[in-house]
Amino acid sequence: MWAKSCTIIALCCLSFLESSSVQSIRDMYVKAIESKKSTEQLLNILEKKEQTPFVIGYTGATKMLMARHTFNPFKKLSHFRTGKQLLEKAISKDAENVELIFLRYAIQVSLPPILGYNEHIETDKNYILKTLQKQELKEKHLEIAIVNFLKKQQLAPAERQQLLKQYN
Repeated sequence: MWAKSCTIIALCCLSFLESSSVQSIRDMYVKAIESKKSTEQLLNILEKKEQTPFVIGYTGATKMLMARHTFNPFKKLSHFRTGKQLLEKAISKDAENVELIFLRYAIQVSLPPILGYNEHIETDKNYILKTLQKQELKEKHLEIAIVNFLKKQQLAPAERQQLLKQYN
């Protein structure tokens, strides 16, 4: 009985630690957008984690952020290509993960078109909107972040109306 209780408590603690770890990675990623030091710290943390699609995706997105903080154009391109490869690998491993698809969408709409990384914008946006419409996101913080980002994007009138109807 005691061993069974300890096992249940340990599993609950692991679940809590995992979810808080996921949220801390998300929070650090937001800080990394503006800070090279935060970007480097996040990359160091991600390298030590189990390489799940979530971690691989955030590693890829963070490597692309390193391009933003680098002056050398060859290093910028190298960081971008490595990050893109990792993000695409993560999505191929977990193709229905709306968070990874959102990361790719947010990156693609923020990049200059000359990089040519824009082939998934419409399909990603449609998938995200469909997921929001079905209310399939279980994490409220993530849902709010996605909705706030989408509200700032150029959406078709029907898409904007759907979003505002559901989230106002």
